Parts: sequence; structure tokens; C-alpha cells
Amino acid sequence: MNNWRKYNRKLTGFNLLLIFHMPICKICLRDFKSLRFKSSRVCVCGRCTNDLNSYKEVAEFSYQAVRELLLRGVLRRATMDVSSTATPQWKQNAAERILGNLEAEVDRALPQWLNKLLADGSNRDKVFKIIRAHRRGLLHFDRPHRWGYPNNWKDVAHGIRKLDRFSCVSCSASNVELHVHHIVYASNFGTHQKTNLVTLCRKCHEKEHERVFDFGENMSSSDEIPKA
Repeated sequence: MNNWRKYNRKLTGFNLLLIFHMPICKICLRDFKSLRFKSSRVCVCGRCTNDLNSYKEVAEFSYQAVRELLLRGVLRRATMDVSSTATPQWKQNAAERILGNLEAEVDRALPQWLNKLLADGSNRDKVFKIIRAHRRGLLHFDRPHRWGYPNNWKDVAHGIRKLDRFSCVSCSASNVELHVHHIVYASNFGTHQKTNLVTLCRKCHEKEHERVFDFGENMSSSDEIPKA
């Protein structure tokens, strides 16, 4: 009986250890038993992977949306402070200074305010996912000036395979045909940075794209570029 109690205590401790070591998606900040992509460079869940590829949008517009949200809030608060008779004079004076230089005040407050929003795991809307993806190096800030793969793509791809120890990050297969996959597709404004690249075997790569690659297919060719 005592042995069973000791075993149960050990088992409970092991389960707690698993809970506290559950991987976190760096895009939605949720805990998961397993992630779609997990490497030393990136941790992304399946939902965020699908969302980022469905948005087909650069990060610039999300930054603009967050700035506009802050601007409206600062304007509303300052206007209320100026017009309210219950507001202390010093606060009215501060509000008048803000209204007199609104754009500069917003730009000054934006970085700290945005960092606070991004650190809050309850903020999982589109704009926050996109901005986190940009900060993690998965997504371009604006439309690239040139499309296609970089001239040194072979070296980049070899470096990714080496970082992933020449094995598939999805099924751990090695000694097979290995491809380098963009988590956010290049055609969906994904970057060629190492945080957006993972090694996949051919089978897992075909599963990600939901199609069978043609024999001799050029794996460095980019997908169709989205229209502006």
C-alpha cells in the first residue's frame, strides 16, 4: 500500500512537471501539449500557422491599426479632461498640451503601450498575431521590393537543415529527402529569416501544402504572388 502511495505521488509530480513544461505558441501565447512547429528558433501552433497564411497581409497595417486605436483613446481622454469642470486645473493643462501636440504624444506612448498589449495573452486578435509574427521574424513589415528566393537560398537552406540536425521537425525522420519549408509562405509575405524556416521531409512537406509534388519539381520556386 505504501508503495502505491509513493508511486502515485511520483506520478502526480511527473504530471505537474509536464504541465509546467508545456510548450507555448509565440504567436497566441497559449500552452499546448504539442505545437505544429517547434524548434530552437520558433514555436507556433497549428491555428496560428493557418491564420497567418490566411491573412495574406503584411504587418504594416496592423501597426497602423494599433496606433489609430491609441490615438482615439488619447484624444478621447484628453478631450474629456479639458471639458470637465471636475478635472483639476493641472490635469486640464496637461490635456491641453497633449491636444496641442497629439501626434507626437501618441508616438511617444505607443512603444510601451504596444509592448504591454503584446505581452497580454488574452490579446489574440488578428492584429496582435500579425505583429507578434513580424517581431518574431516570420512576416514582412511591408511588401517586399523583389519576390522570389534570395540568391544565396541554397546556403540558407543548408543552414536550416544543419540547425535542425538534418531531420524533419515534424516526424523526426532523417536520411530522407529533406526540404526547407516556410511556416508563413513566401507568397503570403513570409520572410526568408531562419525563424520562419523549418526542415521537413518530403512527406510532411507535401502534407503541409496538401498536394503531391511533381517529380523533379523545383522546390525553390515561389508560389503565386498575391495581388495588391
